[in-house]
Amino acid sequence: MLRRSGRRAPTAHAAKLIAVAMVAVLALSGATATAANAPANKPKSKPKEVSVADFYFGPEKLTLKEGQSVNWVWAEANTYPHDVHLKSGPKSLKQKATYSTKTTAVTNAEFEKTFTTPGTYKFICTIHPTQMHMTIVVKK
Repeated sequence: MLRRSGRRAPTAHAAKLIAVAMVAVLALSGATATAANAPANKPKSKPKEVSVADFYFGPEKLTLKEGQSVNWVWAEANTYPHDVHLKSGPKSLKQKATYSTKTTAVTNAEFEKTFTTPGTYKFICTIHPTQMHMTIVVKK
């Protein structure tokens, strides 16, 4: 059952004031959101893409600047499962396990990693280690 409150409907003047207040609140919240979402001083570069294809990584060698990312993308035409595994990296590298995929995939997979430690990184596919290998050099 619908209950009615004992309140009276607002007058035309009060309704205008409410509408103006709502527009002001919306405008201010939009300005705040825009300022909060402003891009940082240094725009993030697009990740370098590496194809994970049957029996090769393409390209097989990359040179990056510190802070750049790599996105490994499994090829649509693959017929075998593959992974990305960090075989060796810079001695000062922390959290080495995060540079390897946890599972294997045939297609429809991606793995992105940002490289913040300069040095040489050697990757393999653990299923095809003699065929699938790549090197990434990260410079300051």
